[in-house]
Amino acid sequence: MAAPALAQETPCAQLAGVAAFDTIVSRAEDMPAANGLPAYCLVQGVIEPRVGAEGRTFGTGFELRLPATWSGRFLFQGGGGWDGSVDPAIGVIDRSNPEDTALGRGFAVVSTDAGHTGNSSTDGWFGIDMKAREDNGYNSVRLVTERAKSLLQRHYGKEAEHSYFYGCSNGGRQGMVAAVRQPEAFDGIVSGAPAFDLTPSIIAWNWNTRALMQAAPKGADGQPIVAKAFSDADLELVSDAAVAACDVDDGAEDGNVFRPAQCNFDPAVLQCEAGKIDQCLSSEQVTALQQIQQGPKDGSGEVIYTGWPLADMAGESGMRAWMLGSSQTGEPNARGFSFSQGWMRTVGSTPPRPDFDAMEFDIDNREFLMENAPVFAATSTDYQAFRDNGGKIIWWHGNADPAFSVRHFLKWYDEFKQANGKAEDFSRLFLVPGMHHCGGGTGLISFDALSPIVDWVEEGEAPEEIMASVPGQGASADRPLCNFPEYAQPDGSGDGFTCRP
Repeated sequence: MAAPALAQETPCAQLAGVAAFDTIVSRAEDMPAANGLPAYCLVQGVIEPRVGAEGRTFGTGFELRLPATWSGRFLFQGGGGWDGSVDPAIGVIDRSNPEDTALGRGFAVVSTDAGHTGNSSTDGWFGIDMKAREDNGYNSVRLVTERAKSLLQRHYGKEAEHSYFYGCSNGGRQGMVAAVRQPEAFDGIVSGAPAFDLTPSIIAWNWNTRALMQAAPKGADGQPIVAKAFSDADLELVSDAAVAACDVDDGAEDGNVFRPAQCNFDPAVLQCEAGKIDQCLSSEQVTALQQIQQGPKDGSGEVIYTGWPLADMAGESGMRAWMLGSSQTGEPNARGFSFSQGWMRTVGSTPPRPDFDAMEFDIDNREFLMENAPVFAATSTDYQAFRDNGGKIIWWHGNADPAFSVRHFLKWYDEFKQANGKAEDFSRLFLVPGMHHCGGGTGLISFDALSPIVDWVEEGEAPEEIMASVPGQGASADRPLCNFPEYAQPDGSGDGFTCRP
């Protein structure tokens, strides 16, 4: 028999047009090296363009960048929030070092808007369309992966040697969804601070807002001003006290809390004996913090979402951003509240309730949210197919994440390990002291999780630690992030650390 003909490379410009029966490539253009990025072929398009609910235009937009000097690797760049825009497909690896990108390392990189366009972070308008919900929840990742790999093969004349997924927040959730729903699509996945249990998270954000309202002063209209429930000085007081209470648990009094699940700080120790002063908290503030630590529970006592630790939560990207906000009126604007309002109105409500007031939410009557929960959930612990296909996954999570509680993730992770015997054969978890949501905070927030997953997939080197640093503090502040449940402990040399349980 004659040998099969070798696939031919396709010039960048010839990728434009109809790439598949449901895909239109609107732009295909060679781009020169610039701004620290190599020369690449820029491909932009839309999958399944259509007119949906209320006559609005929908479709899964994507951008694919194909470097002129290709490493043979493909990377799906996860999204964030509820998506709604196609971010530049460059694959930033560490937000503290944005110049280090997967594209710069020779990866072909793709990104997507996950099925809709527009600023939907607060209003969630796309949720009026049931297919748009499914696309955002799970379907767009499949569509974009398949079309991107097809375009990549046409351009280079061969398939990718290895495929990776890298994302944080909703991007981390998308990676978990891909591992379960497309177990053969990716060889390696990095999932940071994943929004894996979204509907209970939404309920928890609503719970936090209500707890803070009870400690907030009222404006002239009689409405509580949530942003004023705690001053920045109050947050520093709480954060510092929680760190002091839990720091010593890891064997080194260095300002890093490595064991958030064991951090049992009680804010009641900060309660003022008399009236509120700067060095202590009011009883209402203490109660609010205890409710945030506890997490939302319904009338029967069932905890819907595991609450937050309080260490390292100060700073503009901490509780201020996600729980308190900056609004000086009775209309809260914290990120958590804004997301929960849009979710309860359209994204997660069945049927949509465009005029619903999140402050009227009754946790005992949450069925209208829970019916839609599976569309966005990544709570499955069935990773058998992904494992059997040789897949490897790394999770990382900030211990001071004010958006998604590290304790809630650890609860799921324990279930994951129980469901997957010898889970360490294909999975690793690294907890990050002092990190807020996907970045920010004063801790060990700078690290590279892409190199370890590549080494594991391609060289068989399972990562036991990932070196991390505190930006601006020099090498003396560096510590290893350890394969959970191990954590960094002094090695006895006086300045070194080793990973131990």
